[in-house]
Amino acid sequence: MKFKLILAFALFIQTLDGFTQNVNKPLFPSGSKVCFVGNSITNNGEYYNDLWMYYATRFPNTQIRFYNCGISGDVAGGILKRMDRDILSHQPTHVVMMIGMNDVKRDLYGKNQASNTLKEKALAEYNDNTDAAVGILKKRVGNVILLQPSIYDQTAVIETENLYGVNDALQRCARQMRVLSEKYHTGLVDFQTILLRINKEEQLKDPAFTIIGKDRVHPLSAGHFVMTYQFLKDTKAPQYVSKLVIENSLAASQKNSFNAEIKKQSSKNNRLTFECIEKSLPCPVKESAKKALSWIPFNEEFNTELLQVKHLTPGSYNLFIDDALIATFSAEALSTGINLAVYQNTPQYQQAMKVMDACLKYRDTEAVIRNLRFVEFTQLSGLKDQSDLNVVEQYLVKRLETLKDGGHYEYYQKQFKNYILKKGAEAETLKKLPLLAATIYQVNQPKPHLFKIEKQP
Repeated sequence: MKFKLILAFALFIQTLDGFTQNVNKPLFPSGSKVCFVGNSITNNGEYYNDLWMYYATRFPNTQIRFYNCGISGDVAGGILKRMDRDILSHQPTHVVMMIGMNDVKRDLYGKNQASNTLKEKALAEYNDNTDAAVGILKKRVGNVILLQPSIYDQTAVIETENLYGVNDALQRCARQMRVLSEKYHTGLVDFQTILLRINKEEQLKDPAFTIIGKDRVHPLSAGHFVMTYQFLKDTKAPQYVSKLVIENSLAASQKNSFNAEIKKQSSKNNRLTFECIEKSLPCPVKESAKKALSWIPFNEEFNTELLQVKHLTPGSYNLFIDDALIATFSAEALSTGINLAVYQNTPQYQQAMKVMDACLKYRDTEAVIRNLRFVEFTQLSGLKDQSDLNVVEQYLVKRLETLKDGGHYEYYQKQFKNYILKKGAEAETLKKLPLLAATIYQVNQPKPHLFKIEKQP
């Protein structure tokens, strides 16, 4: 066993002994409807889906519903236009908004930079439209969280043309979000600082590194997970999944443990056993996002499933959960504390993977609806009667002809084709979403487990 790594975590846990942790309290109360509003970065659905995984595993009895209200290519003015039909129609209790990447008008930057007048005009329009949008959301919804936009990577040494100056403009958008947060008393999350920091640190090692992606605009899975981490940090999410502190007696173990019930504790013949039901599950991390764990202390700060076993005699101990061998630890490591959340072979983590699968199925199904909305809000506004799909198809064929020289022809061609294929099944797809959401809260209910800690000969 890699005792050094375990002991390093144990030392981190020791520093928390005198610190009063926040009681596990959800940001979103049970019954909350949370709309995530934005452009393609939100429409991609990753950071918001990762957040749902966190809340579904940490607060399994607090049923909430997340809605993806992102539209590819959208700007603050677009949010105003679709406010009633696409956002307030969900009757949200909370709204989380990130916008700016398209508002700055990236084509004004780079080698063929436009005049400062045009850049300032774009930012002034952004300020006016975001002020109007937040004002409406604050009045109609109440609970609003503003996200300072994710970065445009203008420092990576990669082939994609570098539209230098775009992120400087986005930082001004970030300042506008802070101004509006103070004006309207909203929550605020800063994505710019952490993404820029990681980029800077990693690019010192490899100039071609990017936390965003080859297009400099859309974060990859690891980048989205960093955004998830920062959201949890800025909204003061709780650290502990559970805290199992096993003392000499059952009463003492029950007293010192947190977010868990300890039962039937027994110790004899160098074997300690106890039954336990934790009230939360560890939060899983997708394979595509795991690189982020080398940049952020997610498990230490927001995913600590502590097992601390005191009064063991020196030696090595095998940890079994439900008769499955998890790992071997020293008495010293167990006494100080280990984080079970980093062990993917525990029954708890395996159950959490089922929660992740349920969240991903919801995201994939919801993506069908978001693609329909993209076409409707960005391409069909000129067609008053959209009830006849044959008429819509003819309209989109003509519309596609006008987009041939725009640089995204193949993207629009694919979106238009999918729209015709899937629009007819929209009602059926919409019916699936609440059922998939309910599944999340069926597979996330914690189960009792039998722990056995057995000393090696």
